[in-house]
Amino acid sequence: MAVLLLAYAVARFIQVPGLNLSLNFAGVFIPLQIDIDTLVAVLVAGLTATGTDWLLQDHPDLSQRRRLGHWLLPAMTAWVLALPLANLPLSPFWWLVFGGSAALILTVLIAEYVSVNREYRLFTSAQMALSALAFGLFLILAISLRAIGMRLVLILPAIAAAAFLVSARIHLLRSQARWQWPQSLAVALLCAQIAATLHYLPLSAVSFGLALLGLLYALTVYAAALNSGQRGREAANEPLVALGLFWGLALIINFL
Repeated sequence: MAVLLLAYAVARFIQVPGLNLSLNFAGVFIPLQIDIDTLVAVLVAGLTATGTDWLLQDHPDLSQRRRLGHWLLPAMTAWVLALPLANLPLSPFWWLVFGGSAALILTVLIAEYVSVNREYRLFTSAQMALSALAFGLFLILAISLRAIGMRLVLILPAIAAAAFLVSARIHLLRSQARWQWPQSLAVALLCAQIAATLHYLPLSAVSFGLALLGLLYALTVYAAALNSGQRGREAANEPLVALGLFWGLALIINFL
């Protein structure tokens, strides 16, 4: 945590010339800028995944089990938090977000450690905390990408990657640690397609984030319900209600 927070703080005070790359993919001009913020985002994500694995190595209930699933959310947490910390102006509010980032990182690490043993009395609490954090981080990412006005060609990979990570982690928590790769990929693809449509609508950053969050939640819960043996109509009840609530809230906020 100390290393991660140091990286976030140092990035605000170090000015390094960025590297501008111009890519032409299928007739689409894609300008990429690699700067200190880009490097920090990649660095902290890798460090967090590595640190999580190091913490779990000595867990008594993780002897022969794969630890990859426990890397996903910590790495995503560090990556997503790097975006607002890099773009918010340096002010007392930035330091408040900085402190909140420390609390989130600590929470996700503790919850991941607890979630290893499904028989532990605090597993349900850890499961709920990790699920809430996963969806909350996706919302932060979507709002931040919209607020800074990033191009669609750069938004879509970020949305798809985050949706895949959230869906994969939720499935692992709910399905006895079984990977559901096809479902997670389908969720990521659908979220990216809807994000492309919403990008051209006159939506505020918060409304954009809520709309995508509602879609991600509905798709993930629906897939999890099907995995648990529920029928299609029965499994669709909660996702449809949640989707309507999120999209209704997004419209209300957009027109306020």
